[in-house]
Amino acid sequence: MREEQMGLFNQRQSIINELNMTRPTALTANVVNALEEKLRQFNDESSLLFDKLVDRLAKDMENTNEDIDIAEYDLKDFLTKNDAALTEGETFDTIMDKRVTPTTDRRKLESKTLVQNSIAYMEDMDYRMGEICTNIINFYREFAKKLDSNRDKLK
Repeated sequence: MREEQMGLFNQRQSIINELNMTRPTALTANVVNALEEKLRQFNDESSLLFDKLVDRLAKDMENTNEDIDIAEYDLKDFLTKNDAALTEGETFDTIMDKRVTPTTDRRKLESKTLVQNSIAYMEDMDYRMGEICTNIINFYREFAKKLDSNRDKLK
């Protein structure tokens, strides 16, 4: 996730750097609009990438939960096959329900919470990066409009 996030950041940063490196004599509203369109296309692509990443996280969580369920079943099967000693009134099901299931359920919930927090963080960071870039582009657009206006006055 971090690599994906850094990739998105670096691509947006390259657009802003392109604006920063543009000489004032070459800065026009059309140049800024072209870079804004480039940013818009990038945002659309990053949205698709983000959706794929969220799907991958959800599948990973689902697979992990299945692995937990299989391990829980294997444990019960192991106990049953090896005739583990039970105290009077206990069954393998009650032991599993008291000692194993609460722990695995807690781990599943922790996993779900972690994934949800990761997704929320990524959405928030992506939104903020997009907003910052949009604000910078808007600033450069207004600056370029003033430069264009002054060039027209000089002509």
